[in-house]
Amino acid sequence: MTGKRLVAAVGAGLFLFAFALRLIGIGWGLKNDLHHHSYHPDEPVVFAVSQAIVPTQAKFTPGFYNYGTGYLTFLRVVSDVVSGYTGGPGETADSLWSYVSRVHLAGRIATAAMGAGTVLFVFLLLRRFLGWTGSLTGALLIAVAPAHVVHSRFQTVDVPATFWLAVAAWAAMQLFPTPGDSLPNDPSPNHAGPPDAGPAVPAAPASPSPARWVTLSAIAVGLSAGTKYTGILGLVTVIIAIALHHRPQLIKWTALAIGVALLTFVISTPGVVLENERFMQDFRYEMTHTQTGHGLVFTNTGPGFLYHLINLVFGVGFVLTLLSLFGVGLGVAQRHGWLLALLAFTLLYYLLIGRAEVKFLRYTFPLLIGLAASFGLLMEHCQRRQWGGQIVVALGLAGLGGLDPGGGLRQAALLSAFMAGEDPRDTTVRHLRAKGGTVGLASDPWFYTPPTFSDAGAMRTNPLAQRLALMSAANPPTVYRIEPNGDNFAFNVRLITDDRPDRVVISSFEAFDPLRLYPSRESITDPTVRVQVDRAHEFYEALRRDYELETAFGGGIVHVHDLEYIRPEITVWKRKSTAAP
Repeated sequence: MTGKRLVAAVGAGLFLFAFALRLIGIGWGLKNDLHHHSYHPDEPVVFAVSQAIVPTQAKFTPGFYNYGTGYLTFLRVVSDVVSGYTGGPGETADSLWSYVSRVHLAGRIATAAMGAGTVLFVFLLLRRFLGWTGSLTGALLIAVAPAHVVHSRFQTVDVPATFWLAVAAWAAMQLFPTPGDSLPNDPSPNHAGPPDAGPAVPAAPASPSPARWVTLSAIAVGLSAGTKYTGILGLVTVIIAIALHHRPQLIKWTALAIGVALLTFVISTPGVVLENERFMQDFRYEMTHTQTGHGLVFTNTGPGFLYHLINLVFGVGFVLTLLSLFGVGLGVAQRHGWLLALLAFTLLYYLLIGRAEVKFLRYTFPLLIGLAASFGLLMEHCQRRQWGGQIVVALGLAGLGGLDPGGGLRQAALLSAFMAGEDPRDTTVRHLRAKGGTVGLASDPWFYTPPTFSDAGAMRTNPLAQRLALMSAANPPTVYRIEPNGDNFAFNVRLITDDRPDRVVISSFEAFDPLRLYPSRESITDPTVRVQVDRAHEFYEALRRDYELETAFGGGIVHVHDLEYIRPEITVWKRKSTAAP
């Protein structure tokens, strides 16, 4: 088998492995006999907005611009294909939600393919500069990264946006004239790494038409930005590649890259021009939201620069994150131009998300491209060394396998098994129906609520009166405390003292943050947050007085908000027989 065919075969094998892994549990949280709505809070919103796009009528302005329109347009096409091959929404509620669930599933499969595609393009990128050890281990870091595996099963924007960044980086790397090329003053022979390493792969001439790669990279950057706005930062990599090896064309090709990326973005999100006022309103909201926080979730959690390092530990694994950072230092010390071009984007993006107050783990996915490249470089470097280097390689392979409990293939397999099994919200409802009686909710029901009625996970834009009527008609009947003046707020103690349901169910999404914040309540400066924390504390004091913990379902996952989606802990509290009437 020739070299190109071998690379193609190995790349295909990596893609199929990553894709197959991401298909395990891909039906998690979709409609079943208990609930209509997906358990992922963003999927119903993304689907609903996508339906405002009508390609057959040339309507590509959904009136929603928290994200770019590119992914929403793609999802609308997916929904049309699903409708054409499996039937449309129908006329009954059950057929409607069955259709929506099929669209979610098709969108998830597409996301899984893009997640696996990210692995493929990172492998191809690294294979240009490194040997088999570095390119395989670097690609495998993303293939088995637990958080990336989990989020590749969601019909959301984060994994697709990262996929386009990987394509953009791969195309930009074709601008380097030789594999393993470094800055001109790199002391190593052939600019290919350590002095005794030799070139990782045979030298190859630069592309006969570098402008083609500039254009392709810029198109991918524009598509990433059309999926999630931060993707525009991917231009940094291609511009640095131009500056390092095509300096005479720096101005011309940089202008080409910027122009093509912006044009692609506008084509994918035409609302920039056609609905500019609404676009700017939503764009400003999204930027403001990231700077002001997300309810209680990230309150008093420390600076984003540190928080995202912890996210990487939970999302990739401690061993792999640590070795990747060593790889960053090695690449900088040896001045590998190709890696510096990738790390320039990585650093800029890290500075952007590190300054924000919203710190979801999924925001770190674009960092994985630079980390995978750095990890692959370190593995390649150490593989060529004596026993000391071999120990590092063995440590890296063990990290890929899951040496530390939170990372690698072992953790990815555990989370996959959780997603393939019954969700704890469903298990809770089956328990409640077996017990009978009434059930109290601590907060307005949403995706985290056990579906005692089938529309418990509906978007909160639905009228409250309608949801209350559905709750009271549920089996078992569900109680949520609404004050006579119409006020509804989480952890209303009168649910315990006045309504006195037979059982109260609480999700870790509701309880974790207010209970976490109560011991440090004196340091909370926001009066609204302080009221919420005090209410939760008062509620739990009354709950422990009049109720006892009957059982709990789920849990076993670290309290990282967007990783816990798949398995929140649900506690069921039973009213004590001695509780005062």
